[in-house]
Amino acid sequence: MRRIKVVLSLVLALAWVEGIAQPVIKYTQGSSEYSIQWDTKFAQINNLSPEIDINDKWVPVSEFKSIRWEKKEGTRFSEVNNYNGKVEYLYLICENHPMISNFTIKFELMEGRPYLVMNSSLTATEKFKLGGIKLFTSAKENIVLPGNTKDWIVFTESASAPHTGALMYPYQLNTKKAKAGSYSKANVGVWLSMLVNDKKNCAFSFASIASELWPNNFKWELPVENDFNKLKVSARSGAIFEKEKIWVPAGNTIITDAFLVGYWENQRPTKILLETGIIMGENVRKGKSMHCPEPGWSSWHSYERNITEKSFLTSAEFISKNLKEYGWKTVQIDGGWWTEPGLYKEDDHTFPHGLRYLSDYSKDLGLDFGLHVSPLRTNPKDPITAQHPDWILKPAVRKKVAKGDDEMETTIGTVYVDGSHPEVPAFSAARYQQIVEGYRPSFMKWDHTYGGLEEGKRYDSTMTFMQAHNKTIRAIRSALPDDLIVTRSMGYVFGALECYDAIRIGNDINHPGYKSEAEPYTNITYGKTLGTIEDDQVEKGLIRFARAVSQNYYIHKNIAIVDPDAFFVSPQYTIDEAKCHMTLEAIMGGLFFFGDKVESLPAERLELLKNRDIIAVNRLGVHAIPLDLFSGVDIPTIWKLETKDRLIITIFNWLDKDVTKTYNLKTDFELNNSKYKLTELWTKKNFKIESNKLTLDQAAHSVKIIEFVKL
Repeated sequence: MRRIKVVLSLVLALAWVEGIAQPVIKYTQGSSEYSIQWDTKFAQINNLSPEIDINDKWVPVSEFKSIRWEKKEGTRFSEVNNYNGKVEYLYLICENHPMISNFTIKFELMEGRPYLVMNSSLTATEKFKLGGIKLFTSAKENIVLPGNTKDWIVFTESASAPHTGALMYPYQLNTKKAKAGSYSKANVGVWLSMLVNDKKNCAFSFASIASELWPNNFKWELPVENDFNKLKVSARSGAIFEKEKIWVPAGNTIITDAFLVGYWENQRPTKILLETGIIMGENVRKGKSMHCPEPGWSSWHSYERNITEKSFLTSAEFISKNLKEYGWKTVQIDGGWWTEPGLYKEDDHTFPHGLRYLSDYSKDLGLDFGLHVSPLRTNPKDPITAQHPDWILKPAVRKKVAKGDDEMETTIGTVYVDGSHPEVPAFSAARYQQIVEGYRPSFMKWDHTYGGLEEGKRYDSTMTFMQAHNKTIRAIRSALPDDLIVTRSMGYVFGALECYDAIRIGNDINHPGYKSEAEPYTNITYGKTLGTIEDDQVEKGLIRFARAVSQNYYIHKNIAIVDPDAFFVSPQYTIDEAKCHMTLEAIMGGLFFFGDKVESLPAERLELLKNRDIIAVNRLGVHAIPLDLFSGVDIPTIWKLETKDRLIITIFNWLDKDVTKTYNLKTDFELNNSKYKLTELWTKKNFKIESNKLTLDQAAHSVKIIEFVKL
């Protein structure tokens, strides 16, 4: 008798609640293909199917002999938040593959919530090499954009720091810009990516809510070369550059990190990004609180590795005498206190009294002492690690450091410990416990943490770089005092986030050092922008830093406190440029450090550091939102900071020419009221609103930070 196959199209759908579009999974029983849809028109991601990298080959899960979909009870794997509807679970279950007995994708859906949460798991039948899991991909486009494609912007977060990430129009996915980036490519959002329409007030969001196995990589492509309305997005759990693969022994189970897939409408995309950051933080912080150090000074930017005991104490004494009363109360020594990078032996020649002396001296001055270390870094000459070559990570790729790369030149001559070795976490914890007990810092900067995250050959070939990193970092942090404030620099966005109070955002901003002994002013470049995301990036300095940090506001006090690089009031800036830099970091509400050779500053520059109004803005602890981030500008110009008691609008002119512009309070500043008293905080000048509009004349490379007080 001929067997008749009946295919039923099943839908797990949840009704609309209070006008919020919520995700629906559409699938066919017996097939691994599915779609995620929010309505029947445009908000759809279609023709999705999973793949697994098994023994160096991407295998579609359609090759599993048994495939079924089940709706059943489950355990919630996202933290409880303001969405409180009924939760339902859907499972794609694939069984009977020669290497894998079970592969499952789990979907967590909720009434009234615009996003779903998903992850996957697999159990090995035979030992095999796993190179990653694509929870969804497709053979062709899976998102079709309506209207003008230049109304849409792809936003991707970079793997590192976070560094610069990318904002680009869909057509730029076919240009060299998509392949730019040394830590991750611009067309791949690591941890986080969005597709936004600022005119229509809607956005797709893809974001990790865990960081225990491998990063989630969200890749954007143009499957049809010149059809910019058709996009393909895929989600892959795996090493960023796909060099690292792990062995999965028979019987072992692998669980990928959960991520959300959401679509929000009738909201500004800047607010959607902020909500995404809140959701990410609710999950990755693990309930751990965050603390911010007092504003202060860092030695790196003026002295690099040439810092000495005398130089440090000269700056500390000057700050205590001249700036402490204004709130500058931390002095942090950066790299250079040791004999060689990765060797934690004090340099007796440049620090004859040792670091404990500096720590005690600083505290006697009424200042907090900050200390720089690189917890995953060591040196081939280290007397302990040199005896244990199996403790050292063997990177898959040896990166050549370009001349003039100020960030990477600090890594030359060092190696990194392999946290997958069972002895490394305990050794590292003991080493840094000894350092903290000996030097008594109240604040630490942990640098170069990306080194332990490199893809490579590990002692334990069943562990990923993230697992090895997390194990070691958590061991170190658990050995240190709870009240020690820790910021992480040169690392990846995620990974043991709960161990840090703050994370560094943006690039290293200057070539460290100062101009000359005759003009001892810290090196800094303003840079250049041509105004839009279609222009090639020009130079380094403040311009590129401003671009990088503008997209990171979602991190602040959700995932961690933001830690931008130090600012400068150096005479190598104009006064207006110095105000731009100090203001930008003030309105970020995070770590507030300057890097100038402070005792050498001219009086008018020192006065900038004494501006109580600007310092007070930083102490609000609130990050301003760059309102025009997704408007197509290279660097946002309008930043809005709002608390229960204060409303501050900051407007930058990053361009090389003077600008006169009229701003609409409702469309440009997102304000409904028009009755305010306006005061510019640097100059105390007042401005008038006329017909719900504000007109400003603004010089090149200048800023106006304006407080709005309701009348």
